[in-house]
Amino acid sequence: MRGSISRSRIETVASRVTGIFGFVFALQSLPAVIAAQSYVGPAWAVALPVVVFAGILGVVVTSIIGRGVAVAGGVAAGVFVLSLVLWPAAVLQPNEVAPSEPWLWYIMVVSMACAVVSFNMWLAGCYIVAVSLIYAVLRSLPSGGEAGAGLAALDALYVFILGTVNLVLVTTLRRAADRVDRAQQAAMLRYSVAVKQDAMEAERLHVDALVHDRVLTTLLSAAKSSSAMERDLVVGMARDALRALHSSGEAGDPGFEVPLGELAERLANAANVLSPGFDYAQQSITGQSVPSDVAEAVFSAAVQAMVNSLQHADGAEAASVPVSIERTVSLHPLQGEGFTVQVSDTGVGFDPAAVPQERLGLRVSIRERVATVGGAVQVHSVPGGGASIVIVWPDPNRETTAEHVRRSFDLRAEGT
Repeated sequence: MRGSISRSRIETVASRVTGIFGFVFALQSLPAVIAAQSYVGPAWAVALPVVVFAGILGVVVTSIIGRGVAVAGGVAAGVFVLSLVLWPAAVLQPNEVAPSEPWLWYIMVVSMACAVVSFNMWLAGCYIVAVSLIYAVLRSLPSGGEAGAGLAALDALYVFILGTVNLVLVTTLRRAADRVDRAQQAAMLRYSVAVKQDAMEAERLHVDALVHDRVLTTLLSAAKSSSAMERDLVVGMARDALRALHSSGEAGDPGFEVPLGELAERLANAANVLSPGFDYAQQSITGQSVPSDVAEAVFSAAVQAMVNSLQHADGAEAASVPVSIERTVSLHPLQGEGFTVQVSDTGVGFDPAAVPQERLGLRVSIRERVATVGGAVQVHSVPGGGASIVIVWPDPNRETTAEHVRRSFDLRAEGT
């Protein structure tokens, strides 16, 4: 679905906004950092700004590349708390009243935003409360300007309110995105089921047409036959009709075999039904057949791969930047016995190792479904380089029963 809000997009926007505005706030605090050089130890005057600003810069970089944002934000938030705690030690004369508040005051909101982006709601809330209390205590100390209890509490309340507003806003957006994602997943599941049902309906119509065109014609011809030649012709027609009906197979029964061309026809129908459509291609198929359960499993896995392409190939930015994606489905017979089905697109691609466990489409609907019938699935994709799902049957690396028994005996022999 194009243009839908998703949790990943919300996280991306929140992290980038935090990084960019955090860097701007850090630049605005430079005059205060320079002014603090007069009453902060030389080593601390260099170390504190470098460490704190490096943490913020890390959030900026990771938000741009899209990796490690939570870790960078957590580090930046932790470094800021440590800087607050160590501030009295950084001041040259801790017992003398500092001329102004610590320059860390100017980027407190940034540290809270980093915590909101990196932590869950409860942990981020605890962080906001803790930082506000620590600053209130620091502000009342001589090293923090020795503000009165009222002013220190007011400053702490101010940053607490800003941090809480940030937390509420991001949490609300996250929950809304989660609801949209769940609705989108349910819609795509229904869409996948509808595509499969449509393909099954097309297959049923094919069988109905076969019955009408061959079986009924054979029966009518048999009723009208009068000579031996006509009866022989009717017998031949009946055999052809039975052979055609038998070749259609019974779905899910591994005892039947179906022509590979029938699987090719079902894939072509599915490619045409989907919107936007897939280009379909196949090599010459000459009399090859496969078990019906293999054909059904490969067909279902290929349809799931096509649905995944429609759902994910456009990428999260498809709503603002229209893209043209080429999608293809192809079937190639292998020498001897076997075949491959390839579903490819020129979309944004993905990192196969980074697919989360809760995403069952690739792991269950494709890999495991094909593996149960003795096939294998190869995933070729890199971020920005498109994706290709190759279904191979039979699995060239599959261990045969004889090999398994032989290996078991070898292991037992080694253990004796």
